[in-house]
Amino acid sequence: MGIVDYPPRTVNQLLISTADGRTIAQGALDPTRAYWIGRETQCDFVLSDPSVSHKHALVFCAGGRWCIADTGSLEGLETEEGPTRFAVFAPEAWVKIGEMYLWLAGAGAGGAPIDATPPTPSAGTAAARATLAIERDPSDPEFEPQPAPAEVLVLTDASGAVVLCADLTGAASRKAGGVPRILVGRAACCDLQIHHPSVSSVHCVLALGAQHWSLVDAGCEGGLILDGKRWFRKRMEPGTAVPVGEFRLSVARLARTQPTLAVPGRLDAQPPRKPSAFLD
Repeated sequence: MGIVDYPPRTVNQLLISTADGRTIAQGALDPTRAYWIGRETQCDFVLSDPSVSHKHALVFCAGGRWCIADTGSLEGLETEEGPTRFAVFAPEAWVKIGEMYLWLAGAGAGGAPIDATPPTPSAGTAAARATLAIERDPSDPEFEPQPAPAEVLVLTDASGAVVLCADLTGAASRKAGGVPRILVGRAACCDLQIHHPSVSSVHCVLALGAQHWSLVDAGCEGGLILDGKRWFRKRMEPGTAVPVGEFRLSVARLARTQPTLAVPGRLDAQPPRKPSAFLD
């Protein structure tokens, strides 16, 4: 793991208005976080309008571009170009959720093209198939030493071999606006970068909900397909492994158990029975 270099924080504002132009919600956006929008009270931007689904969309930043992804709502999203399930915010352009209009204000609204060029391995080394960088800065006043892992991100290849395994405890415990998120894709701006042509530049987003992580389609080619169904948002429950290109992504919850300690010096201890790995 390493530290990701992000653009300056909180340079954009999300504005939400009604059709008559009345602003009903607004908030600063941090490019290291994601923001749920919907009717649920636990969403970051709560819209009580009945045309909005419980968890309607997710707003996140990728490579300096602010994006919005539908998360399986009934109505989807709408832009000036028509209905869609994924959109990139553009200056002075709106995205419609139900009867509500979303706008992005502030510097850097447009962003630069996302670079998906694979890294060049150094001499004498093989290119890694996947790398993960999660921002954890010990100088941050909110940084705290983490306990034993409670949740682990696992990436496996088509053969079932583990390509990457990482502790999510630190990512989930940060205290700030929005929710923790991990960008997954081939581009250099992704937190989990998978160097494979079957993976889109920005394939999906792993975002934390109230109790579970969810995997959200970020406009990837072919979509997130599991059990013959396309998912715009899939909750990562135990045992769920979602295909990401030719790989599979899952989140494993580890039980926190107290290890059993042997009591030394017991006179009535019996020798191990055969067969044993410690006996000839």
